[in-house]
Formats: sequence, C-alpha cells, structure tokens
Amino acid sequence: MSERLFPTRVAAIWAAALVVLAVMAFAAITLVNHKVFGPAQQVKELQGHLSKGEGAAALGLLNAKVPKGNALLLDGEGLKASMADVQDFTLDKPEVVPGNEDLATVTAHYSIHGVEQHTDYNLHRTGTQWLFFDQWEFIPTTLPTVAIFANTTNEVVVNSLPAPLVKGKTNVPVFVPAVIDTSFATTNFSADSRGLAVTAFTKDPAEVKLRTQPTKKLLDEVNKEIAAYLDSCTEQQVLMPSGCPMSYSTTARVRSDSIHWSVLDYPSPKIVSFDGSWALRPLKVKVRLELTEQDLRTGRYTEQTVDESFGFTAVLKASTTKVSVTPVSSE
Repeated sequence: MSERLFPTRVAAIWAAALVVLAVMAFAAITLVNHKVFGPAQQVKELQGHLSKGEGAAALGLLNAKVPKGNALLLDGEGLKASMADVQDFTLDKPEVVPGNEDLATVTAHYSIHGVEQHTDYNLHRTGTQWLFFDQWEFIPTTLPTVAIFANTTNEVVVNSLPAPLVKGKTNVPVFVPAVIDTSFATTNFSADSRGLAVTAFTKDPAEVKLRTQPTKKLLDEVNKEIAAYLDSCTEQQVLMPSGCPMSYSTTARVRSDSIHWSVLDYPSPKIVSFDGSWALRPLKVKVRLELTEQDLRTGRYTEQTVDESFGFTAVLKASTTKVSVTPVSSE
C-alpha cells in the first residue's frame, strides 16, 4: 500500500518547483538582458552596420551629429573602405559608472595593420521594454573630423575616392574607428600616401598634411627646356651670346666663324617649394669655347680652348598639367 502524500508536503514540493522555475527564469532573463539588450550589444550592432557600409543605420544608432565636410566616408563603399583594416574586433564587459548604474562604458579592442587599438563607447540606460529588459542608447556625440591639406592640386584621393579641395583643404567626417589613406598624383606633382587611424571621438580635427613633390615627368620637362635653351646659346657664334649666361672677353681680334660654343655639363635642376609656389634653385653650366685669336700687335693667330662655368637662374611656372621655364642670365 503506497504512502499518500500529505497536502503540506505537496505544497512544499510545488513551492520548491516554483522557486527553481523562478530562479531559472530570472537567470534566463538576466542572460538575455545582458547578451541581447545590454550596452555591449549596441556597440556590436553599431560595428556590424559600419562594416557593411550602412552609414544611415549606424548614424541613427549612434545618436551622433555630423560636422560640416565631405561625407564620402560615411556610407557605402567609402565607409566600408574606412573599416577594411579594422580587424579582430572584440568587446570588454561593460563597466558601470560608479554612483550611476544608468551609465556604462564599453571598451572595444581591435587591430589596425597589426597594431592593437581600442575605443571607449559611452551609453546610458533609458528605461525598460517588455517589463524586464533594459534599454540602452549611445550618449549623443559628434563625429570626429579629419582635416586634409595639400598644395598645388585641387583634388586628393581618400580611400580610393576623389575629394575636392577648397584653398588646399578638405574636412572629412568619419565614424570611429576608421582608417584613412590619402594621396594624390598628377602629371607634374604628387604626394605619397599617408595613413591615419581615428580611434576616439575627439573634438579637435586630426590633420593629414600631404607632402607635395615634383614628379619625374616634371623634372624631365624642366631638363628638356633648359637643355634646349643652352643649346640655342651655343649656336650663336659670338663671344657674348644674347640672353645667355656665357661670355668671353679678349683684346685680340677674333674671327666669328672660328667661335664654337659647346656644353660640357648641363645643370641638374632642383625644384623647391618657395613662398607658396615652386621655384628652381640657381643653376650652373660648364661650357667650352673654341676660337681663333689674332694678336693685334704681331698678327699671329692662336687657337684657344677655354673651359668655364657660368651661373644663371630660371623662372619656373608649373601647375598640375602645365610647365614653363624662363631662363634669366646673370649678365
């Protein structure tokens, strides 16, 4: 004959079962609240939008203002390009601000070109939904800006996208994190690529100043024009070729048909930045003069070969596509 359970014992069993179920339900709610509705989930969702190039969704989630500037890195391919080098993105456990459980900081860790970086995100709890689950939002902020400077060009390339310049400058707002690669290349001038990683929501713009350099094509064209100028000087069968740096002085009589100039060493032009423009350093050419002199007293003819160096300058006018060189002799 089986033992019958007393009502009090049955009630105790049911009570224990309910307690276990309540504990399990609380644990489940806590887990879901942390994993699905916690502040870290907001950061994870934000990073997902950024990596997919979904700028509008990311901006709405972040509650961020967009400063004035070129928005080429805030959506689509430009945004995805700025995120391409952000690797191994992980999140720390949210840290509640002491004294205010409605504020939390989530630190994200990642690498850029193998270098470890991190970003802090600040969020605040705005209430609950479905009675149990916390609702977190990013504290409103302003996107950081990168100021890009370059001279001698009206346009640079930012992450493979063209970016016009106004008075040698452009401002590019970016999300965080972001990697920017900037350069430009024209016929006569170029600037090597410069990279910048933006890892914090800073108020002051980060700056990228491109170093403009003359291209080989420009140097070749300048060399060509200077060489042509000097060659035209050597064609003049006079002791002081007009508009040219070389000259020869003598008291003897010289037959003009015996005068022959030639260039021994052409200059090596160096283009430098000067007073917001471009200029050529002073030039020097080594020439040879061959001539026949007649002594006025004895009438004797003497063949002479004279090697000498002469200095001169040249005015350079160059844009991204055009160049002109105007030599100035040192007469």
